[in-house]
Amino acid sequence: MEEGIDVKNIGLRGVKVADTRISDVDGERGILIYRGYNIIDLVRSSTFEEVSFLLLNDHLPTQEELKRFQLEILPERNIPGTIFDMLKLLPKSANPMDVLQSAVPVLAGFDPQLNEETREANLKKALRLIAKLPGIVAAWDRIRNGKNLFFPALI
Repeated sequence: MEEGIDVKNIGLRGVKVADTRISDVDGERGILIYRGYNIIDLVRSSTFEEVSFLLLNDHLPTQEELKRFQLEILPERNIPGTIFDMLKLLPKSANPMDVLQSAVPVLAGFDPQLNEETREANLKKALRLIAKLPGIVAAWDRIRNGKNLFFPALI
């Protein structure tokens, strides 16, 4: 009988799998950089929408760019009722990031440009996702804490 070998799965820690200008992670030193900005600085001085704009556009927005971006994502915030139904089925102890990761592929099925792979379509898909994520996070927080959802599904 062959003896088993214990193997520890450490994933890809420390291994760069792609070159990107969007982010850099130094896990050993606890550093995360988005488009040249330390995440700590962004957390202290930027909103979710400003950081989202940065990730998509390679620079922090001016006030005018931020207003246009906010107007662009506003009509995309509607969340399909199916997402709320799914969230209600999950254990209240589920990790919020796991919950968010499970909601994203379900959202994909509702995207009108799901099968389009142009740069323009992919940017619109990203925008729709950015618009919906805060609502999903808020909904999960209310559901896991036994509170009613106070906003209706609009799709």
